[in-house]
Amino acid sequence: MRIKNWTIPYAITFVLVWFTKQGYFTRVFRQGLSNIPKNKPVIFAANHQNSLIDPIVIATTNTNPVFFLTKSDVFKNPLIAKILFSLNMLPIYRERDGADFKEKNIAIFNRCSEILSTNGRIIIFPEGSHNTENRLRPLKKGIARIAVQAHNETEEDIWIVPVGLNYSNTRNKSADLLVSFGKAINASEIFESKLDCKNENEIFTPLMYKIEDGLRKEMLDYSVKDYYEVYEFLLGKISRKRVSLINKFKWNKEKNDKLTHYFTANKIESEEIKTKVNRIEEVCNDRQLRPYLFEKTKHNLILPILGLVLGFPFALYGFVNSFIPAIIPQKLILDKIKDRQYDSSINMVLGGFLMFFFWCIQSFAVSLLTDNYLWFWYFISCVVGRWFSYEYHIFLLRFVGKRNYNHFTKSEPETSLKLKAYYSELKQFIYNL
Repeated sequence: MRIKNWTIPYAITFVLVWFTKQGYFTRVFRQGLSNIPKNKPVIFAANHQNSLIDPIVIATTNTNPVFFLTKSDVFKNPLIAKILFSLNMLPIYRERDGADFKEKNIAIFNRCSEILSTNGRIIIFPEGSHNTENRLRPLKKGIARIAVQAHNETEEDIWIVPVGLNYSNTRNKSADLLVSFGKAINASEIFESKLDCKNENEIFTPLMYKIEDGLRKEMLDYSVKDYYEVYEFLLGKISRKRVSLINKFKWNKEKNDKLTHYFTANKIESEEIKTKVNRIEEVCNDRQLRPYLFEKTKHNLILPILGLVLGFPFALYGFVNSFIPAIIPQKLILDKIKDRQYDSSINMVLGGFLMFFFWCIQSFAVSLLTDNYLWFWYFISCVVGRWFSYEYHIFLLRFVGKRNYNHFTKSEPETSLKLKAYYSELKQFIYNL
């Protein structure tokens, strides 16, 4: 595997994954690309919310190949390991991987130094594992060890770029994604200032502090654990006007910081807010509702019904042409995995590849039976049909939610009015905070 140039498997996968990513998310935006040093050794330090999707979205923002460290578990099969190495994935070992895990990691650290010595780029998730929560967890020192070794073995300065990955939803498709690159940290400069230090912690601590501070600036961090659900409700479930991802992130970031201060300084009021949020969430879960429905006393269902009737033929066409590749990840993999954190990764990567593969086969079959490039227009219709069928599905779910809400307001008018008042108070609170 070459270190500097593109390998064929990496290049092919890069193109396929880029298109899959664009189709999987509704909006993808990157900011801070100018913060990435050019023609320098770079380590991207990112928060880790979405397993395999996280390195993909960072790698596809780079025009140069990027290497990334991942858990050694997936390298156990020799054939799979060979494929993963060709895709620039490197295993990182833990104590449970065997008594020789330290020796194996030394070899990987040496590999990282070799990559960085040629001005390569590496992705590291210093939290050590992934978690869907918007919360920065304690960072591991492995990134500092890799950086200091590369510094000792490389003439160029080693740069670390904090990367904030901000998903509006980490499990379902059609979410928003903002990839935010923070100000680059010159790790070599920090190490040079600590030449007289003998203790490892004295060398690593300043760097780890800068990485942590850099990450907090580029991501949402719901740091008061007791009020995590309140953060999530006020910043993610209160209805707002659609704005650009940059403005959305700035607003969320500002309110996030103010909420943290508020929860710390106002315990009694915070508990009252938490009670109202829990009550709305409880009813929403029981009645299959969404909080935004409490914006109105009653929702009109005539236009949604008309839209469902008119759109059904087009949705059915899209569903039929994508049913098999859409159902394979669910039936063969997701139904057998207990950890729901892998849902989006499997759906995006495997589902996206299968969808493209099946459409190509179907289009090839059409090309054998027709003339005049009809196969091309059939392929395009599969893509558009898939998009329409998914949007139709979301539209149907919203219709069901509105119908359930109308039934709820009719059967329990006093409770619904009370919760509507709660929702209005919470919305006013977060807007005025």
